[in-house]
Amino acid sequence: MTARRIITAALAAVIVVLCACGGDDADRNGAVVGGTRTTLPDLTLEPLVAGDAALDLGSLRGPAVVNLWATWCGPCRRELPAFQEVSTSYPDVRFIGVDIGEDTGAARAYLDELGVSFEQFADSDAALTDAIGAASLPVTLVVAPDGSIATEHLGPMSLDQLADAISELSAG
Repeated sequence: MTARRIITAALAAVIVVLCACGGDDADRNGAVVGGTRTTLPDLTLEPLVAGDAALDLGSLRGPAVVNLWATWCGPCRRELPAFQEVSTSYPDVRFIGVDIGEDTGAARAYLDELGVSFEQFADSDAALTDAIGAASLPVTLVVAPDGSIATEHLGPMSLDQLADAISELSAG
């Protein structure tokens, strides 16, 4: 392979990764990212911390915030510490992170590096993103007390957007 082809292939790979790590701030209420689902799929996610209990996602009741992320996702790196900050301000809201398709040891080390301590689970085979039709990360789902998805957000979510979504649960 020539140097020109190698550079072209490398640039194409970078573009694919950047496009796959959604930067869209569009917020769509009522249905999940890629389809018409209004509740979380019936999946069991393993904890990232050994000894913690698995999460039966389909039976999750809110108020809860479920954030899908990966170590390779730049917007996720900025968003996770902000979610950690917000999680301490809302003790009655369950914050749940879900690492998508990665080695659990690397994911734990990444969270430690970022100082993120709210509940974390692994979706090693990306079943959750497949079930909700998400083609990019991060994705945030705010779950109402009845288990319905009150808010979904594709792309990075600001502190104000997250606080507004949580507040809407109380108002609704």
